[in-house]
Amino acid sequence: MGVASGASQQATTPRAQPAAAAIPRHCPDEPARVFEVREANPETNPSQHEAHLNTLFRELPKPNTTVLLGPDVILDYSRFPKLLPLEFGPCVTLKSVATFLPGDVEPLKAPRSAASSTGEVVIPSARSPHAQGPLLKFGSHSPDVTRQFLLVECDEPTPETPVVQPNDHVLISGFRLEGPSLGQQKVDQFGILIRRCLDVEVSNMEIFGWGGAGIRVLDHDDGLLAHGPGQEPPNNRPGDRIGRPEHVRILDNYIHHNQHASEGDSVDCDFSWWPPWKPVEWAWCELTRQHAAGYGVDVHHGAWAQIFFNLFDVNRHAIAASGKMGGYDARWNLTLKGGGYHGRAFHTYTHQFDIHGTGDNGFGGQAGVQSWFFENSFQYRNGAAIKIRGRPHIRIEIGANVFPHDGLEDDWGDDAIHIHDRDDLDDKIKLQTGNVIEVDTYGRYGVCDFDDDRIDDLFLATGKTWWFSSFGEFAWSYLTARTERLEQVRLGYFDDDLKCDVLTQSGPDWVISSGGTGPWTSIGVFAPSLDQVAFGQFDPNRRDHRPEATRRTTHAFRRQPSGQWQVTPLTGADWTDVESSSFSMSKLRFGDFIGDGVTDVLAVNGGRWAVSESARGKWRQLNPSLGDDVSRLFIADLNHNNIDDLLKLKRKAVGSGSSIRSTYTWYVSDDGRSPWRELKKYVFRESSLRPILSGRAFAGRFGAAPAGGVVVTGGDRVGNFFSPGEKEVGASPDWRSLFGY
Repeated sequence: MGVASGASQQATTPRAQPAAAAIPRHCPDEPARVFEVREANPETNPSQHEAHLNTLFRELPKPNTTVLLGPDVILDYSRFPKLLPLEFGPCVTLKSVATFLPGDVEPLKAPRSAASSTGEVVIPSARSPHAQGPLLKFGSHSPDVTRQFLLVECDEPTPETPVVQPNDHVLISGFRLEGPSLGQQKVDQFGILIRRCLDVEVSNMEIFGWGGAGIRVLDHDDGLLAHGPGQEPPNNRPGDRIGRPEHVRILDNYIHHNQHASEGDSVDCDFSWWPPWKPVEWAWCELTRQHAAGYGVDVHHGAWAQIFFNLFDVNRHAIAASGKMGGYDARWNLTLKGGGYHGRAFHTYTHQFDIHGTGDNGFGGQAGVQSWFFENSFQYRNGAAIKIRGRPHIRIEIGANVFPHDGLEDDWGDDAIHIHDRDDLDDKIKLQTGNVIEVDTYGRYGVCDFDDDRIDDLFLATGKTWWFSSFGEFAWSYLTARTERLEQVRLGYFDDDLKCDVLTQSGPDWVISSGGTGPWTSIGVFAPSLDQVAFGQFDPNRRDHRPEATRRTTHAFRRQPSGQWQVTPLTGADWTDVESSSFSMSKLRFGDFIGDGVTDVLAVNGGRWAVSESARGKWRQLNPSLGDDVSRLFIADLNHNNIDDLLKLKRKAVGSGSSIRSTYTWYVSDDGRSPWRELKKYVFRESSLRPILSGRAFAGRFGAAPAGGVVVTGGDRVGNFFSPGEKEVGASPDWRSLFGY
C-alpha cells in the first residue's frame, strides 16, 4: 500500500506535535529521586493519606525529584491549608502511572513532548481516554491563606542573591486537579501558577473548578512594571524570562468549569466604534462593579504560552490574556458549547478566546506582542469565539478556524470574531485564509471502536481536528489534525488490527487513516463516489457467528445508476454483480438480520421491511406489520443474539417558549421482526428561546456487557445510555456520560 497524495496531508501525531523548548536543560548536580504514591484515600486510610500529603509538600521542592501517582490515588488538601501551595523545584516531575514497575527495576521518567532517550522505560499514564486518573483536591480555602494549588515559581535575582537557581524543567501530567467548586465563584484562585520558569509542560490533565484560572502563566506580578511597548521575541521586556510560546506548553488537557461571573449591577459599554446601522449587542459591555474572572488558561504579565490540543468547556473564557503579556499560540483546540456567563445584571455572555488591551477597562492600548489562532474548532455560540480588545505590538494572526456563527467579523448577525478597533485589521491583526463559519459539529458523531476494547466510541470530525469519546462516556480525546468532516469519511475496520479506521476518497483511490491517527494510506483504486457505497462483509462463504465480535470490514457495496448492485473485496477492485433494486441508496440500510455474520440489505418493499440476504437474495419480508422509513432507524443488537434489532426515537413536546417539556421515547423491534415495543423514556426540559441540545441519538455496542445499547443527549448535553444487556453482568441498564458533549 502506498501513501496517497490527494487527501488532506494535515496529519499530526497525537501528543507529539510540539517540540520541547530549545533551551539547555540545567539541573542541579544532585541524584535523581523517585517517590511512589501507590495508594491514598482519606476515606479508607486517613493516616496513610495524610502522610502522602506531606510527601508531596516536602519532596516536590527538591531538585531532580519524580513523584508517581497511582491510578486510584485521591489526595485531598481541604483540611490542610498549611501544606499549600505545592511548590516545585528544578527538574521536578509530578505525574501518574497506570502501573508500577517491580521493586528491582528503577522507575525512569516517561518522555516529555520531545523524543525520549534510547532505552528509557516508558510507563503509561493512569489518565487515558477511558480512565480519569488520580485526583488532587484543593478544597475551600480563604484567598488570604492561599490562592494557588500548584506553584512553579522562579525567583528574580536581587543584590543580596545575584545568582538564583531557577525552578525550570517541570512536568505536570496525567491527573485531575479539582478547585473549590464547579459553580460560579467569587474569589480568584488558581489550579497551577507558573511564574518566570522555562521548559514547563502541563499535559494530559483534567483541570476544573477554579474562580481565577485553571492555569495562569506570568513573568511578573501585577503592577510590577508599567505598560511597556513590548519587544520582539525571545524577550518581552527586560527582566522577563519566558520569551517564546514553547517555553510553557499546555497540551492535551480537559479544562472546564472555571467560572467567576461579575457581581456588578452596572455596565460600562464602549460603543464609540460601533457602526450605527448595526443593532447594539450587550455582549460588548463590561460589568464594572466587581471584576469577573473564570479562565481555563490565563496568559498574563510578560508571559508566553503554547496552547495545543486542549478541550475547553464551561469556562467564562477558555483562554484569557492580559495586554501586557508576550503572546500565546493557540492551535488544534476544541471549545464546546458551555460557559461564557459574564454577569448577573443583564445575564450577559462573553467570548471564549481573548486578548485584553492595556487601555481603560481593557479596551484599547496594547494587546500583547504577538499571538496566533490557527485550526481551532468552536461549538460555543453564546458569544463571540475570539475577541481582540487592543493593538498588538507585532501582529495577531487568525486563520483556518471553524466557527458555528453566522458571520466571521463585522457581518450581520452574530460574528465569530470581535475586533475592538477595526483600523487594526490588515495591519496588526491579520484574518488569514481558511476560517470557516456556519459549521456546528455538536451532535454530529460517528460510532466505532477506536481503542480496541469491543465497546463503541463516539467520533467527532470538526473540519480541522478529529476527536473520540471512549465508550461515549469520557471527555473528547484528540486523535489528529485533519480537515475531513463526518460526511466525507466512512468508519470501519479496514486493516489488520481491530481499532476503528477512517476511510475517505482521494481521486479514484480509497485511503485509510489507521486508528484515526495514521497517515493516509491507499488501499486501492475503487472509483465510485462514497455516497453510493456501503461497507461490510458481503461474502456468504465467510460467515462469522461470534456474538458481538469486532468484525473486519472486508467488502464494499455499490449501487449503479441503473439499479444494479455490485460488491467487491477490499483486497482489490473486483466489482461483481449481485442483486438489483430501484431503491436509491438513501432508502437502503445495512446490517446482519440473519445472524450469520454477513451483511444484509434492508429496505421497505411493498410497504413492509424486507431484506436481501448478503445482497444476493431476492427481497424477503422481514416484518409483517412494520414499514417505517429505514433511513430514520437505528440498528444495534440489543438482545445479544447476533441479529440486529431496529430502533426508533420519537419526540413529543408539550408547552412553548421557555417552558417546553419534551418526552423522548425509544422503541425497538426485536430482530426487526416483532411489533414496536417501548424500550426507554426520557423527559427533558427545553426552551425554544435557546438552542435545543437534547435529542441527538446513537446506537451501538455501548456498555460493559456484550450487547448493544442506545444513547440520547439531554438539554445538558450529557449522554443518557440504556442497554438492557447490562443486567446480565449485574450492572444497571441506565447510565450517563461523565461529561457534556
